[in-house]
Amino acid sequence: MDKTVKLRAFPGDAKDNSPQSNLTEDQDKSLELVKKNTQLEEEKKKSLEQLKIIEQLRESLKQEQAKTAEMVKMMAEQEARIKESAMSETNELTRKNAQLEEEKKKSLEQIKAIEQLRESLQQEQAKTAEMVKMMTEQEARTKASAALEAKARELTEALGKIAAIAATVKAG
Repeated sequence: MDKTVKLRAFPGDAKDNSPQSNLTEDQDKSLELVKKNTQLEEEKKKSLEQLKIIEQLRESLKQEQAKTAEMVKMMAEQEARIKESAMSETNELTRKNAQLEEEKKKSLEQIKAIEQLRESLQQEQAKTAEMVKMMTEQEARTKASAALEAKARELTEALGKIAAIAATVKAG
């Protein structure tokens, strides 16, 4: 605010000009008052505009805070879903690993059983081959024995004939 102070240049003229200077001073004050009122009105308008802007900004801030709160909530829900999904996947992976380990154990046991069965099969095949060999030998012996029996019968018959001839020769 500008304040204008008027000083009289000559003190003697002050008595002569006092009504005139009062009038001018009053006019100056009125003019200054009008200016001040105009400035005050402009400042009021600016203040009202700024209040409107402040209210708009407050409303925008509230909306942004609501959006932020919603985003935080959505992020928390998403994070919870991700954690739940990760836990589920971890549990599933753990379960699958356990199944895989169990299947590996079963496979190892089955491989051992297969090896044992192969060994048993080889032993049985060896036994069977031995038995076939023994049976073949037995058959050969049986055939030889049958041949010997047949020969023994022939010889026995031949002996019987010789004995009969000898008895006939003795008797006769």
